[in-house]
Amino acid sequence: MNPEPRFVVLTTLEHLPSGAFMRVMIDGYGLVLARNGDTIYACQGTCPHEKADLAQGRIEGERLVCPRHLASFDLNDGHVSRGWKVDALKLYPVRIEDGTVAVDAEAVRRNPPASRKVWDFTGR
Repeated sequence: MNPEPRFVVLTTLEHLPSGAFMRVMIDGYGLVLARNGDTIYACQGTCPHEKADLAQGRIEGERLVCPRHLASFDLNDGHVSRGWKVDALKLYPVRIEDGTVAVDAEAVRRNPPASRKVWDFTGR
């Protein structure tokens, strides 16, 4: 049995205009909120392919385009565009109420963003 949803308010609608992205944290996990018109999506913060920052991407229709390799992900089910052998984008339930935007933290905990290590050879 799945635990009850636990929606956590992360921002307000006025701070997330249409076409904008916002990086947020829930229980230590990095997510991205993306607004397309009146719809707000919550997804893992990095691309499942090479861990590019998806807040630097763009929305085309109902797809989130990765800023690094230009694959796109369906914002309704997370599936990647044709030709890519990449895991689906993890999406999380969003609730909009009284001008606030909340994400189900329990869903994030049950299905957290991947944590595959990406090597950084820049010496920083």
